[in-house]
Amino acid sequence: MQWQAIIEFLGGAAIFGAVIAYLGKAAVDAFISGRVETYKSELQRVTAEHSVRFQRLHTERADVIKELYARVAKLDDNLFSTLRSFQLVGEPSLQDKVSSLSVQFNDLRDYFLPRRIFFNEPLCQVIDSVLESAKGIFYDITTYNVDPVHEEYKGDREALRERRELWEKARAAHKQHFAEIKAKLEKEFRAILGIVA
Repeated sequence: MQWQAIIEFLGGAAIFGAVIAYLGKAAVDAFISGRVETYKSELQRVTAEHSVRFQRLHTERADVIKELYARVAKLDDNLFSTLRSFQLVGEPSLQDKVSSLSVQFNDLRDYFLPRRIFFNEPLCQVIDSVLESAKGIFYDITTYNVDPVHEEYKGDREALRERRELWEKARAAHKQHFAEIKAKLEKEFRAILGIVA
């Protein structure tokens, strides 16, 4: 009988132990499951927050690209208008156009410099090249008096010839170098914006 009592006692203890183990495992599983859900919801929140920030940054970057390119295009158009061999009747004077170029150049530069952070270094170098090319053209056309019929040239044919050479150099720089850089800039901006050309 003692053996039977011992077996019943051990069997009862084993069942009791199994029930305790099962309840303990269920409690641990519930605790872990709750923690996993908490981490999942936190991860979803952080992911959504990151997505919103990224979208906002992409939108802001797109706005910067749009505005920067508009300023480059405006400067290019004014360079073309200023450097034309023949000026149209009713247009602003060459002096006014050159003054406008100065304002547009400074406007482009002042807009770009605090926004360099939006672009990688190779693209910043392309934009710097746009600025350098425009500055070189501006210096070429302002070395001598802008107006070819200015009194300064009446007695000095050499100065008029040098002015003409500098303007031809500026025209060539605009037509070739500036145009190449602008085309490269357009390509880079399209790639950033995801526009397939």
